[in-house]
Amino acid sequence: MRPKHRTGARLMPERRTGRRRALAALAAAVFSFALLQPPPAQALPLDNVPEVGVDTGRFKLPINCKIILGGVLPIFNLGSDVDVQGVAPVQLGPGQEFWLTQGSGNITIPSWLTFLAPLLGITKADARVTDLSIGASNSTPASINIAKEPVEIKDIAFEPGQPLKVGLPLKAGETFDVGPYTAPGSGSVTFKFDHAVAEITLKSDWGFTLPITADCTASQGNALLTVAVGGPAGQPPAKIHGAPLNFPEPASNEVVGIINAPYTCTLGGQPVDVGIAVGGHFPLSIKKGTNFSFTNASGALTIPAKTVNKLLDMGYTTAAGKVTKLELLTEGGTPASMNVAANGIDIPTTPLERDKKIVLSLPTNGTLTAGPFGAAPGSTRIAVALGSAAASFTFNGSTSASATCGTPAPLVYLVDTPVI
Repeated sequence: MRPKHRTGARLMPERRTGRRRALAALAAAVFSFALLQPPPAQALPLDNVPEVGVDTGRFKLPINCKIILGGVLPIFNLGSDVDVQGVAPVQLGPGQEFWLTQGSGNITIPSWLTFLAPLLGITKADARVTDLSIGASNSTPASINIAKEPVEIKDIAFEPGQPLKVGLPLKAGETFDVGPYTAPGSGSVTFKFDHAVAEITLKSDWGFTLPITADCTASQGNALLTVAVGGPAGQPPAKIHGAPLNFPEPASNEVVGIINAPYTCTLGGQPVDVGIAVGGHFPLSIKKGTNFSFTNASGALTIPAKTVNKLLDMGYTTAAGKVTKLELLTEGGTPASMNVAANGIDIPTTPLERDKKIVLSLPTNGTLTAGPFGAAPGSTRIAVALGSAAASFTFNGSTSASATCGTPAPLVYLVDTPVI
């Protein structure tokens, strides 16, 4: 199944004069793949928190494109970054169909490349994108080429000596979906950028043409995000639309995003469902012997309308309290676990209103400390997942109750970072 919108290249607003530069197609070839993983700013803006079970993110992945003359002779390598954002489920069921959705992005071609083009009299280019492959490990298929039906772009103009920023899809406000994939029976799925190929014909005004091929791969590890598989079979397709995507541009080799994980908790002996969101910035890969921390890390508590109604039926009209535990678990790294709410995170007094969900920033001001995390000896990856949680509540200003929440099952991964 192909994306709903065909991908293409468009100049970003700063170059909206319409003059497009040579090798824009190269950019189009590499950044129309999807997604991402966790997290932004101080207190999470409530409008940016996705629904429970949704992962939203934006990442900037370092890439390398081998430029091949006439399809035979490699002449140089072009290094750049892909800046992409999109949406994915936080968990998958055995055999469940799923997509990467709301995909969009851009890439900047360095100014030295556009500066050199006029030396050969090159003023424009045609391009034919034949491969834009997005992988999902252990799934069926393992990779999808969203340019299986090639994308063709004609007469792309450029301005010499100026950096080229191009975006996908072609029309502002449109997005692309990648899928369907089918999840395995157990384990996990890691989304990744596999490969991109563009056949480019550089052209001069006096009739000279130069055919080249751009063959692009990730340069510092291609893992984007990991989703665990578990729970009952027969779950409906996971194809998410309408999630908020309002992220600042990340640094090279960095992810910024928000994951809202589903939790089943026990409150005063009663089972209740909530969502705990975590946001922040973290690297797409780290070098051996180094460590990382989430920066600008913060969270949010979602109390779904169904849970609000249950609390009202128990006679509660207001709620306040303190989160005392929010555990992060690591695979392939140290420490094995970390409680990022060890100092307590206040939950302000909040009225309960029937049939209306509640979303609260945690903390209401400032950030959380999450890290540092380091690789265990010999480990090739560090994965950080959400663990158990706990809170104390005061209802109606006087009634106290405690809540305990088990680790989500299957796990909800915040980050899965290769060690290179």
